[in-house]
Amino acid sequence: MTDVSVTRVQAPRAIAQGWQKFTRWWINELRECSPKAWHRILQAGVETRLFLTADNDTVLCHLVAPSGVQECRFRAGHLNRAGLDDWLAECGCDRDAVQVGIALESDLFFQREFRLPRSELDALKRILAQEVVHRTPFQLADIWHGVTPDAPSNEGVASFRHWIIPKDRVEAEIARLGLQVSEIDFIAVTPATGAPIIVVTLEETRQDDPPWVLRATRILGGALAIATIAGLLGFEWWQSNRAAGLEDELYEAKQGVQFGQQGVGATARLVALKAVPGTLAAWDELSRVIPDHTFLTEVRIAAGTITLSGVSSDAARLVRTLDGSRLFTGATLVGPITPDAAERRDRFRMSLKLRKAGAGRVSKPAERPQS
Repeated sequence: MTDVSVTRVQAPRAIAQGWQKFTRWWINELRECSPKAWHRILQAGVETRLFLTADNDTVLCHLVAPSGVQECRFRAGHLNRAGLDDWLAECGCDRDAVQVGIALESDLFFQREFRLPRSELDALKRILAQEVVHRTPFQLADIWHGVTPDAPSNEGVASFRHWIIPKDRVEAEIARLGLQVSEIDFIAVTPATGAPIIVVTLEETRQDDPPWVLRATRILGGALAIATIAGLLGFEWWQSNRAAGLEDELYEAKQGVQFGQQGVGATARLVALKAVPGTLAAWDELSRVIPDHTFLTEVRIAAGTITLSGVSSDAARLVRTLDGSRLFTGATLVGPITPDAAERRDRFRMSLKLRKAGAGRVSKPAERPQS
């Protein structure tokens, strides 16, 4: 069987660390805002812990979960993160919700008894650090240490057992298991009888946060996603309504310009006038619909009215052609059609108007007549 090692990319790891920092901040703020009575209820849940113990040529995995206790053995040197995750999945556990620790023999620790007045329990962590510096031969940077309750204490005084172990000793034991220090959350001691006892916590985040933290974090992420989507949909709805309102205002302004209604502001009139087809649009339409056998000698465009003069082989038909345009309406002859002997065509003079805003348009543009 070939062992496959999983190499993590730095980018996802950085994202995961950032998310853990945000989660830690959010949970701390939630705890500050919530009543203290809730803390006891939330902490009452049973946490899921996995104890790893080197046993001769095998590694014993002792899983303590709310559903019960399960055990599994791996051959020494064949335990890796992927195999561990697969076994946890078979047990119905999520790896992110499981605290993984190494259980060591008690003779690997330096132990000392420690007593402290109950009034000073809030400063226990700081006092332990001073005890290590002043009363042991170790330096804080070279060890991991923690305490467990010892014999029943007298009134006003609490008794503890102080556990100290060098980091290099723990790292060597973790390497024997085939794991890395970053994958271990706590260090436990294996008593002569009974279950292992956690004495040192390597990752305070998981120690302080109960299993409900993972669920609360996921709920927060889902709520943020829903809020973002709702915000985008709301913005799109607002834009649509705003666009529809502007279209209505523009239509009313155009109607006011057409019928000379009172109360229409100067800005609305300018917008409506700008929406009316201009000179360039009229020239473009004339060049499109005027047949090849027609020549214009004069074109005047003023106040939406166009006056044309020229010669054509079929001036009468030209009136119908212009009147059927998508841009022009009301094409009429101004004066009679007179023959021109020199040009062998008919001279004409006609007028037409630009279609006003809101007027009906033909569904299909008039085709350019062929010569």
